[in-house]
Amino acid sequence: MFKDPVLIDTDGQIDSFWGLVLAKRYLDVKAVTVCGGKNNNPEDAFKNVPGFVKMAGLSCGVSKGSERCVLKKKKPAQTHFLPDGKCGLPFPKGQPMDEIPAWDRIYKEAKEAEGNLVVLCYGPMTNLALAIFKYPDICELIKKVVFVGGSYDFGDVSAVVEANMATDPEAARAVFQSGIRMEMYGYNVELKSALANSEIGQIVHGANGPYTTAFAMSGMSHKPGEPIYYGPAIATLGLAKPEIFTYERHNIFIETKSDICRGRVVPLTMYTPLGHPKDTRVAMDLDKKLYIEIMKETLDEYEKID
Repeated sequence: MFKDPVLIDTDGQIDSFWGLVLAKRYLDVKAVTVCGGKNNNPEDAFKNVPGFVKMAGLSCGVSKGSERCVLKKKKPAQTHFLPDGKCGLPFPKGQPMDEIPAWDRIYKEAKEAEGNLVVLCYGPMTNLALAIFKYPDICELIKKVVFVGGSYDFGDVSAVVEANMATDPEAARAVFQSGIRMEMYGYNVELKSALANSEIGQIVHGANGPYTTAFAMSGMSHKPGEPIYYGPAIATLGLAKPEIFTYERHNIFIETKSDICRGRVVPLTMYTPLGHPKDTRVAMDLDKKLYIEIMKETLDEYEKID
């Protein structure tokens, strides 16, 4: 089990549920924070996550975060999931959210962890950026930020831009410029993890319980012909099982000025200044067979729960 305390920040989309399920199995989760993120209606995110946390079996507080991005700019249209973010599935209600807002919760957990807190971001990094703006000393208290987003090469919103970065690139840039160690699980490795229908069949293995239904439905919610991938799941496994992945180190620049490329992640491989460390560990590939085996084992374990 990964020993460092972890805070998970999520945008309330159903793929986050699979990250939370794996986090329950492998990580020491201290709290979950929520941002409006990519949801067309931010309230859907705040309604969904307490249910996700309860169904995943996590025992931790949940804090509401920002309803909008750092700057009020138009978000890209979200087409991967149904409008409610959970494919209409009947998740349990879950416990009420705590009164402490997400940015204060991140700072509180970081102080209590005394420099060992890992922040795992499943969506846009709005809440973390707001925590940095309010508490500049938090940069010395967070051990690492592991995030789903960006891409080494191609994007899903446009040819070069990935959805989480496109939603709030100013927040992402603020986090990157904070000096905190970064670890990226981008669209490039999500595509490597993409599951065909036959592979989803291997994972569900004929089961018909609520977790299997949620897994299958969240895959079916993609448009026909699109790859089926679970970004939060692979980022969580990156913490728990890093041996599954291969990595490279790069300096990362976030484009925020260009309307065409706003949110593009630019890996500065060839132009790293002499003596300047490459600041981001970038996942490039994964052992897909082992990934499928872990997902199947995890789903089997949950279906055995009474």
